[in-house]
Amino acid sequence: MKVTVVLRTFNRPEFLKEALASIQLQTHTNWEVIIFDDGATDINFNIYKNFKQTHSDKRVLYLTANEPRGLYKPSWLIAPDLADGELMVRLDDDDLLAEDCLEFLVKVYTENPELEFSYGSAATFNESELGELIQTNTCFDHPKTKHEWAAYTIPNNSPWYEPWAFYRDYYAEPRHFTSIIHCAKDNAFCVFHTYVMRTSSVKRVKDKITITSNFVDDLEFMGSLDYLGLGQASIKKILSYIRVHNSGRISDSGKLIDGTTIFNENFRIRDKVDHLRTSGFLSKVIPVMDPDNQNQGVTNELRDKFSSYKHRILSISNS
Repeated sequence: MKVTVVLRTFNRPEFLKEALASIQLQTHTNWEVIIFDDGATDINFNIYKNFKQTHSDKRVLYLTANEPRGLYKPSWLIAPDLADGELMVRLDDDDLLAEDCLEFLVKVYTENPELEFSYGSAATFNESELGELIQTNTCFDHPKTKHEWAAYTIPNNSPWYEPWAFYRDYYAEPRHFTSIIHCAKDNAFCVFHTYVMRTSSVKRVKDKITITSNFVDDLEFMGSLDYLGLGQASIKKILSYIRVHNSGRISDSGKLIDGTTIFNENFRIRDKVDHLRTSGFLSKVIPVMDPDNQNQGVTNELRDKFSSYKHRILSISNS
């Protein structure tokens, strides 16, 4: 199975080189790369050319825009039409794929033909040191709750954001959340890197999706796939490493972009995506029974493994 790695970058050449090195080191070798470069520089273009020359047997595409974030949102909807891979794996330039990421994903998606998209898990890192585990849950993995989003208590209510409130202890017995956005409404953490999609599934529904956010585009896209009925899973195995840094992040909560902050944008996107919800909706969650779909957290063994892996990445990116 061929995998398309969709790599999004902006003006961080050292990070870009390391991200590309993590693709080069994958144990699964049937891959291609689509680079979306927002506001490209000659430095980034030369990094692409060198990578392409080194991997002349691979399909490596490079797209750029003439302004910052010009491809930030559109990349979600452009990539499926360009991808030759059966799977698409999203990677931001400041993150790294675990060495066996693609190999494991190919195995899981082959074993589970109904699985159409997935998310999580990851570990943070700073230089060569691992930090903490970030693990996500499907809406049914989260603990049950007696609370309910007020709009969902009104049959066929539309728009879904009226009234904007949770009724506490609404149910006598706890119930599951019903969707990714339902979790988000109550600030229950659901989707995170590594984002993976079956290309044919996304192409089937992408014309029904619009991406409007410069902060929480991942929640907007994943929540839309959920409401459009695609089968999903939360992957427990650590598939990527998330860099902790202060270089050009647009997600800083205090930063204003387009007149808003990430805090306000979260509220807007939860409401915007919820308009796709049908009455009585339940997420289509696909159980992934693979014995390797687990992790033990950030152990000393994983720290040693990552330190060695990061050294190999730096050797490639500095060459």
